[in-house]
Amino acid sequence: MIPDSGLDLRHLRTFAVVAGRGSFTRAADELHIAQQAVSQQIKALERSLGVTLLRRSSRRVELTAEGAVFLADCRRVLAAADRAARRVKAAARGEAGTLRLAYTLTTVWQTMPRRLQRLAELAPQIKVEPREVFGADIPELLFAERFDLALAPRTSYPKGFNARAIRREPLLVALSKSDPLARRKRIELATLADRRFELWPREMAPGFYDTVIGTCRTAGFEPTVDEQAAGNTVWGNLARGQGVALINASLAEQLPRGITLVPLTEPTATLTYDAVWHLGDVPLIQRTLEVAAQLARDSHWL
Repeated sequence: MIPDSGLDLRHLRTFAVVAGRGSFTRAADELHIAQQAVSQQIKALERSLGVTLLRRSSRRVELTAEGAVFLADCRRVLAAADRAARRVKAAARGEAGTLRLAYTLTTVWQTMPRRLQRLAELAPQIKVEPREVFGADIPELLFAERFDLALAPRTSYPKGFNARAIRREPLLVALSKSDPLARRKRIELATLADRRFELWPREMAPGFYDTVIGTCRTAGFEPTVDEQAAGNTVWGNLARGQGVALINASLAEQLPRGITLVPLTEPTATLTYDAVWHLGDVPLIQRTLEVAAQLARDSHWL
């Protein structure tokens, strides 16, 4: 338990002003209270401490040795109190605090970094603690309150979860540079019906998996999926020409050697990202969503 010092913050502020002005009269004017009230507060503070803080004369008020020591600490306490008040008010507006952010691999390039940059610009008092996770783990992590917000490809969530679109980007065909289709300007998805698709397992990335499967079904075929694909195996198989894949356009920034990207003819082949949260109307989350919406508008992401 924190011991009660019995000190009144109002008395500390009055003492600091009197010490700074060297006059009860000028201090009363600055504090907009009666001079008698100033004198009473100083006496109450001195009684509480059991020491004399100020030496009064007809011309001026001066600090005692004890008062000089106390003034330095007093000013630090007042500054800390003012800072705490500003921070708690900012937190109530959602402009301060710690945001525990989960994100999936597909958001690592552009989507997540640009959001962090914009958040730092518009809400510098928000400290973000980011961590990469599997999309399949997001509901459990949010429900357990290990994270406040998650960025991930769209999928279905249990009742009580909230999701808001933050970006939509094209899906492109990823294939070996030696593949004959690599020379085309665009590829119709149906022409890949007899190819094997390299795709991260659904138990790792349900949103991405469902989007790719759904896109293929819309094009009129059920894709053959490499059930063994995982991690860098996907990239290795693509580079060797052992399959094709649909990936989000922003991954082009980190494309391994030997792989190229070709746009699809279907303009509806897109991947939608959501910001997902489980808690209610938390100011910190709502402020983060506002920043995300502004970035989406400015970047034409939706």
